Amino acid sequence: MADVGWNVFRLTGDALHFAGMILGLTAVWGARSVEGFSRKTQVLYQVVYVTRYIDIFFEQQGAYLMFFKVSFNLITALMLAGFAQMQDTHLASADSCNILAILLPTAVLALMSSTGLGLREELWAYSEYLEPLALVPQYIMCYRAPRVRPAAVLYVLCLGGYRCLYVCNWIYKRSKWHQAYHDYISWSGGLLECILFCDFVFRISQRREVIGEIGASSLGRILLSIDNSAGRFSEKIEMGTIGRRLPFGLSGSGLEDEVRAKRQWDVSDKLVDEESCQLLTLSGDMDTGF
Repeated sequence: MADVGWNVFRLTGDALHFAGMILGLTAVWGARSVEGFSRKTQVLYQVVYVTRYIDIFFEQQGAYLMFFKVSFNLITALMLAGFAQMQDTHLASADSCNILAILLPTAVLALMSSTGLGLREELWAYSEYLEPLALVPQYIMCYRAPRVRPAAVLYVLCLGGYRCLYVCNWIYKRSKWHQAYHDYISWSGGLLECILFCDFVFRISQRREVIGEIGASSLGRILLSIDNSAGRFSEKIEMGTIGRRLPFGLSGSGLEDEVRAKRQWDVSDKLVDEESCQLLTLSGDMDTGF
């Protein structure tokens, strides 16, 4: 039974997961820039790891599991520290996901499906519902950003690839253990994650530039549309109840943010036009002088 659980799909998936996280950490701190990375994805992953791996304080852990559980928490914490230190390199307008629309419904779903099983089981269920959606802010970031670093793309490929390998791991265990093995929460979440990941990979495969705008596929545009709607809905509720938006962009971007961004673009365009006119004037003066 143990040999089936520790199969090549799981071991390779764990290695790819760890490699992706090290890649992201190296890219951020090595370049002293968080460009292309989503802070909200890191927040969601931190919640996932804290709620799932709380058992290290209550149960005896093998060296393999302890290494990964501690490493995943520490690396994610260091990624968040990078955002705090290098926030001037973070494109907040592209990191627009309404993470409250992810955190709250998954918490309710976890409570409904595991009530009465104890706090640790409820936290584990929460992490299982939350993890499939943890990369959603990163997808949105990649689809919105005018420039995406190759390191950010590789980071997504590693973390999404790890989940695909875990799906293969579940299929393999099911084929060996049959009805004795079932984990419907993980299976449903893994399926959703694989769909979003495969759509991202398909869009990347059509991209010609190594660095630059990625754009969104048909499914990606649906994701962006949902993101816009969630942000505007939260904006209406917040402005109607507390009279202001929640801090740190927790509830996404609304109409006011879009107007502000458009105003900033208009100012930038005006400055570019003025600089162009000045250059043309100088060029004309130089031509007349000669």
